[in-house]
Amino acid sequence: MRRFRFRVGRLLGIPFSVHASWFLVLALAVWAVTVEFGAELPRLPLLERIAMAGITGLAFFSCLAIHEVAHAVVARRFGVRVRGITLFLLGGVAEIEGELPSPGAEFAVALAGPGTSIAIGSLFALASAWMHRLGWTWAEAVTITLALVNLGVALFNLIPGLPLDGGRILRAAIWRRTGSFDRATRVAAGGGRVVAALLIAAATASALAGQPEGLWYVPMGVFIWYLARASGRAKAPAETRALALTREGEAA
Repeated sequence: MRRFRFRVGRLLGIPFSVHASWFLVLALAVWAVTVEFGAELPRLPLLERIAMAGITGLAFFSCLAIHEVAHAVVARRFGVRVRGITLFLLGGVAEIEGELPSPGAEFAVALAGPGTSIAIGSLFALASAWMHRLGWTWAEAVTITLALVNLGVALFNLIPGLPLDGGRILRAAIWRRTGSFDRATRVAAGGGRVVAALLIAAATASALAGQPEGLWYVPMGVFIWYLARASGRAKAPAETRALALTREGEAA
């Protein structure tokens, strides 16, 4: 992740970078949206559709940046340092230094991202309804697309497997119930590997069915598998380890 990324500035004092894979995703997003607008607005000139798709793509990734800023802001409220935010193949990631101190903190930070995406998607849905009333067809198309993709991001991120936000929520729940950060991490990372395998299987099935565009899920699955393995090596926070050692000492 740290290789092939470019620093582009700071957000709320947090370093903000773009990974090389992001440019591929942006190009694919612009192409897909251009095709979609062509189906919905066939009379619209190609150059206008490309311009609309470019605006939609850049706005969408701005929304992803806000999603990650929400994670970072909540993490900092719990006293955790955020090294930076990076946009990459799967969207974005807020790089938190170390692990959060408690299941409640883990849950709050994980939920901040999808909650923000749902809020943004809802605002774009309202904007789309307003554009429809005004008769601004092109603006309606852009805003409804942004509403749908933001809500889709929220739902996808709630899938219970690391490194997705749903995986962090699952880890928080298991951690609170069992008191074991390590066990919770293993289960949530296993969920991430299952998600990765299902994405690759779906891509294979799609290709065999004559829909090669489904192969897009292969790099997604590979990235999630890699990040799930990395997440599975996370160590318990110092406070949690100290508490475990104290309990063992008392039991002895």
